[in-house]
Amino acid sequence: MRISFCKIIFLNYLLTCAKSEEPHCSKYDFEEKVLEKMVRMEFQMERMKSEMEQTVKNVDRKLNKMDEKEAKSSYTITTTLATFGEKIEALQNKTTEVIDTKLKELQILKDQIVTPTVAFKARLNDHTAAPKGQVIVFPVVLFNEGDAFSSETGKFTATTNGTYLFSIALCVQANNWMYVVIMVDGVAYTRTNMYGDANNGCHTADTVAVLKAGQSVWVQPFASSSGNIIRHSSSQFWNTFSGVLLHK
Repeated sequence: MRISFCKIIFLNYLLTCAKSEEPHCSKYDFEEKVLEKMVRMEFQMERMKSEMEQTVKNVDRKLNKMDEKEAKSSYTITTTLATFGEKIEALQNKTTEVIDTKLKELQILKDQIVTPTVAFKARLNDHTAAPKGQVIVFPVVLFNEGDAFSSETGKFTATTNGTYLFSIALCVQANNWMYVVIMVDGVAYTRTNMYGDANNGCHTADTVAVLKAGQSVWVQPFASSSGNIIRHSSSQFWNTFSGVLLHK
């Protein structure tokens, strides 16, 4: 509080003079009371001013605290949202990774379970000789699902592991004969004797083979009459070689 020192001294002086020289009803007594009230009012004004200043300081302090809390809350919310966003992104990436892995596993399982279509059938287009040890080439391809049969070499090459069925149908000229083998990588899986009587003769043979991808199958005579002993007729009978994947 700021109090006028001079006013206090002057007040004390007036009080001293009034007591020693004038009665209580003099004009000095009135002025003394007026001055006393003025001093009291000044005290009150100073106190009110001090209280107001303190109140302003308290309000400022509270406002500052509120600003700090608001800033802290804003920072907390921003940080929480950023963290939450990062977690969502990580979860999305993890989910995508898991889905991709599961899809690959399902594809592998599908490849293991589902049997692909592998089948072919080919035939001769003319009378043909059957020299010993020579692969019989069937140049006319009727169908070749899976592209495993070659009309140039006469060989079927497995594209996938599995159980296969192979069949041949050959017609022999009258009064001729031949021994035929269905070979798997040089190993005989079926041997048969085919012959033609006075009216020619058509015969069939087959074999089942469990193959690995890359193994080859073909038809091969191991003994026969000489000449074009395999008889061909486009309108009456065909000489064919066929095969199909039964189970993977």
